[in-house]
Amino acid sequence: MRRIIALLLITVLSLGLAACGTSNNAESSKKDAPADSQADASGTEESSAFASEESQTASSNVLIAYFSVPEDVDTVDAVAGASIVIRDGEKLGNTEYVAKLIQETVGGDLFRIETTEDYPVEHDPLVDQAADEQDSDFRPELATHVENFEQYEYVFLGFPNWWGDMPMAVYSFLEEYDFGAKTIIPFITHGGSGASNTVDIISELQPGALMMGNELVLSRNDVAESEETVVEWAQGLGINAAVELPESGNGSTVLTAAADAHNSQTLYLWEEGNTPATTEYTQNNGNYSDDPDFRPYLVSFPVPEGAEVKGAVLICAGGAFQFRSDENEGTPVAEELASRGYQSFVVNYRLRPYTQEEGALDLARAVRFVRKNADVYGIDESDIAVMGFSAGGILAGEMLLNYDGLVNGTALDADYIPDTLDEVSADAAADGMIYSFYGRLSVGSTDVEMLRAGNLPPTFYCYGTRDPFYEQFLANADAAETAGVRVERLQLDGRPHGFGYREDWFDAYDSFLTDVFGGQ
Repeated sequence: MRRIIALLLITVLSLGLAACGTSNNAESSKKDAPADSQADASGTEESSAFASEESQTASSNVLIAYFSVPEDVDTVDAVAGASIVIRDGEKLGNTEYVAKLIQETVGGDLFRIETTEDYPVEHDPLVDQAADEQDSDFRPELATHVENFEQYEYVFLGFPNWWGDMPMAVYSFLEEYDFGAKTIIPFITHGGSGASNTVDIISELQPGALMMGNELVLSRNDVAESEETVVEWAQGLGINAAVELPESGNGSTVLTAAADAHNSQTLYLWEEGNTPATTEYTQNNGNYSDDPDFRPYLVSFPVPEGAEVKGAVLICAGGAFQFRSDENEGTPVAEELASRGYQSFVVNYRLRPYTQEEGALDLARAVRFVRKNADVYGIDESDIAVMGFSAGGILAGEMLLNYDGLVNGTALDADYIPDTLDEVSADAAADGMIYSFYGRLSVGSTDVEMLRAGNLPPTFYCYGTRDPFYEQFLANADAAETAGVRVERLQLDGRPHGFGYREDWFDAYDSFLTDVFGGQ
């Protein structure tokens, strides 16, 4: 049936072109048959300059992967069909063109998804093959593969909407890799059907990945004039946004700085040369997000002037201890909580190759700073909560289980020299586990005695039913409850891992904190 419809539409298109020259109206009427596949010439000499850019580096944390079929532009009117873009004399397919604009805007590595068996370059056979592949749920074998996939934090994924779905080669790509907690950002070209349900399908195939709801969807008729739109969209994602860190010296750390309850501050957590560590990290081989000279730091988000101050919350973004997903689980969360009356702090803790324990000490140090300056921040010193998303929640749990109270850096590193801040307790009155649990990465603990011995504070769990760790969240919360921990749960039906600040959980968490702090 798809082939018949496609043939009828192609006939209409031919008549429309004969009557209207380069009109785009007929192209739009074809909806999303593979006519809107990228008629790129990436296999020709004309696009060799772009092809040379498709290489991977050891330092980039951004991958721009895209699928595009080199349709023979002579079989379809390239201008009327809006199937190619000509830029500086170079023929680019729609998705290829958008991918290149993204790379020019945010940097990163380009990667073209290719199959071992070439797709037909003639339009009609391509339409037939795309329909056959979808009807049989076929997975084409891929000819290209990403090296060092684990190094990427962000994966832009570009493809045309074919028959209201992703090309089957994109299914092959998504099923080849474990995206873990990476952020997937789709960009989709279409002939009238928008994104269809492709974004939901991506989330189902990679339920642990972060889907931020910020996909780019472009009609093929608009691609050629889309540069400003693409650039603004890519810039607005905040990827790899520069962080203005303080210069080293007096006043740049939580020990030496004067706390400011009215203006945001960025402060290092440890004095230079006195960071407790068991890991020796001197060279980045390309597999780590932070370089060896990284210093853990916090960023404060004060309660707006005139608003009632309810307490303080320290936030740890997730990212599988490979990166910190600040744009989804850090800054926007802090901004929202600050607007609700909580002095908020994003803790940029140490990542791999450092251990979970070393990162927990970073959070404990931040808690001590907030408690020491409770009067400045207008809070009771007992009204301090910690929270984390995914790996960030695991790190918060590690701190509460083993590194709160007056436990200091000497617990890990005998060479650490305690200072006056270590005389302040790192206890927290509440914990927020947002799609997270007490335990290790990917393994929630059900050890009731361990949880009981941790003397854990009231804990708020929030998770989606489509999260791959859903059953572990339930089991961990049950174990914590059995251990005598006050537990509150918020289940989001149908939601995957990584929803971040975008779901409606703030009201429930606000009520939970208000109740806990009010009962101190």
